[in-house]
Amino acid sequence: MTTQDTRRGGGRDGGAPREGTGRAGEETRAVRIDPEATQVLGPVGAVAGSGPDGTDPPTAAMPVVPGPAPSAGPPAEPSWLERNRVVIDRWLAPVLALLALAMLPLAVVTTDLKALDGWGLAKVLGVPGWLALLFAIGSCLTELHAKRPRIPMLGTATGVLILCSTGLPSVVEPAARFGTAWTITGFVDAVAVANGVPPQGLDARFSWPAFFAQWAWFRQAGGAHQLDEVLRWFPPAVVTVWAIGIYALARSMLGGTRAPWAAAWLFVGLNWIEQDYFSPQATGICLLLTVLTFALGPLATRRTDPSGVPGWPAPHRGAKRLPLLHRWLVSGMTPPNRPTLPPRQLLLVYFCAALCILAVIPAHQLTPFAILGQLFLLAVVGRYRGRGLVLIGMIGVVLFILIAARNIWMNQITLFIGTGDTGAALQEGVADRLTGDFGQVVVKYGRVLVAGCSYLLGIVGAWVYWRRRRDLVPIGLAVVPMAFAAQGYGSEGFLRIVLFGLPILTILGADFLRWTVRKRAWMRPVLAVGMVGLFGTLVFLRGGNDSYQVVYPEDAAMFRSVVATTPPGQNVIPVSDPGPFAIEGLTLFGRGGGVPGCGRIGVSNDPIGCTDRVAPDVIVNFGSIEAQGVYLYGKPHNWSLDYANTLVQQGKYYFWYQSPDDPYDYVLRKVGAPVLPGGTAGRPG
Repeated sequence: MTTQDTRRGGGRDGGAPREGTGRAGEETRAVRIDPEATQVLGPVGAVAGSGPDGTDPPTAAMPVVPGPAPSAGPPAEPSWLERNRVVIDRWLAPVLALLALAMLPLAVVTTDLKALDGWGLAKVLGVPGWLALLFAIGSCLTELHAKRPRIPMLGTATGVLILCSTGLPSVVEPAARFGTAWTITGFVDAVAVANGVPPQGLDARFSWPAFFAQWAWFRQAGGAHQLDEVLRWFPPAVVTVWAIGIYALARSMLGGTRAPWAAAWLFVGLNWIEQDYFSPQATGICLLLTVLTFALGPLATRRTDPSGVPGWPAPHRGAKRLPLLHRWLVSGMTPPNRPTLPPRQLLLVYFCAALCILAVIPAHQLTPFAILGQLFLLAVVGRYRGRGLVLIGMIGVVLFILIAARNIWMNQITLFIGTGDTGAALQEGVADRLTGDFGQVVVKYGRVLVAGCSYLLGIVGAWVYWRRRRDLVPIGLAVVPMAFAAQGYGSEGFLRIVLFGLPILTILGADFLRWTVRKRAWMRPVLAVGMVGLFGTLVFLRGGNDSYQVVYPEDAAMFRSVVATTPPGQNVIPVSDPGPFAIEGLTLFGRGGGVPGCGRIGVSNDPIGCTDRVAPDVIVNFGSIEAQGVYLYGKPHNWSLDYANTLVQQGKYYFWYQSPDDPYDYVLRKVGAPVLPGGTAGRPG
């Protein structure tokens, strides 16, 4: 053995080499020699069988070193996509977003709103509008698929997607939809004019005046007299805020960098409920998402027994399961773990969460109960530190009901507790809405189907979430709002149930989609196609009522002219509820009507008889009211003109104004009723 061999393989004393050591104290690896992969080597020049006794000479087994593999030709040239992957990841998403924005002006020009019928906006939307939606979806998906998704670009693409889907009516229609949104501006105007809350007998919603007072202050501070543009762009703006809340909540629940964005897009795509118009409810959802994000984010904990007995649910899969009653007792009596935030930051989070709860109490009658119900569930199972927030909310609700809303509590207690008739609420909120022509029926059943699919997706996602984290609490947060069904709140109760549960349902659904993609990579293009179908369905469902919800600036100008030329105290009523009615002069004329069974004079069983009983001084009609009667209630075309002509022929009313562009936009005045000078010149009948 040479000196070099001794250095490498043996110790200093020439003995066996030390195991696991090498030169300079480095660890060496033993080489395993396969006897079958060796060849026999002898001294130089020796041949097999040439030993002195005719046998093979002593040999040493050496591994066969494989030669170089035969050349298979030059390496394959990378594809064009691989060579340009960096450029594509950087520029494709911004280009698609810009193309989506460039399509929107063309969508305005190519959409024929005069052709609206029971199928709604999707039927008359121009091809550029659909291309804008397709480009926006492509921008989101390409950035999400990039090797390193950029958060600013994902946020921008999400904003463009919201504008091209939820905000599409705001783009292609000249004014805000929804007569209810215009009525709420009338409430804001009443607070601004009266410099305070008007008498509560004017409308029950003045018992929760925070939203109206807030926007009255904004209007006065900005020196504005109208909120028409705010109404028009409020839906896409508030849905953007909702999407931010969903993203933050999904980051807390799911983690990762891509799944939270998918949850936000899923929420936008399933939000057909249209409660994002200018209303207290829209602001209430912002506050609800903020509180949930605090509870499941910086305040989140997991309850365990300090003595080592597992609480409920088990902290790990192998923990011993005790009887159910014992686990509930341990869970209820053991305080949650303290969050890891510093005390100052924890106090700031507590303060902001309490402020959000107190802010929503005087703004909306249902949202505080949804927040408190979800917080109560989280507190019972120990998912957040701060059970005092529930106590603060309960005290705030009780004090508001007993002091600020005392009149409404004494006279209309059902606004708080509901009727308790679940069957009637189900009939009014679901069955009674499934009416209209064929297009309307398809839209309404489509909404019911999407709502059911949302809950089904959430339940499947809860199963995936349970397998991953052994936690079923999130699906409970989506179930809590179902208590409003037992309350029997009314026609919009089921819309609120779906809306309050949708954030958690979509986050759980995103967890299921992530699990699907990890199990089956070929599902990526399938989900991309599904996203296109989802947002196309969203445009169809949200715009399904636009035939009688579309509003034109001329409609608002006509009603403002009525307010300017009508003496205070006269009874001004609309033929039905669509259109920009009561946007001004609410404290002067009220909301009209007041006769049981004649809330909607035009679509009642006896419109002429209701007119005689209500005895209005001014009757206002819009083109949307005509469309409502035709497509929703099955009335013949020109029914609103026939109604007006009948009143004129009786000699009780005359046409004070009729639009030359839309004959269904007209104003009838009672013969002999005084008219103030100014406003729009009337056309006699």
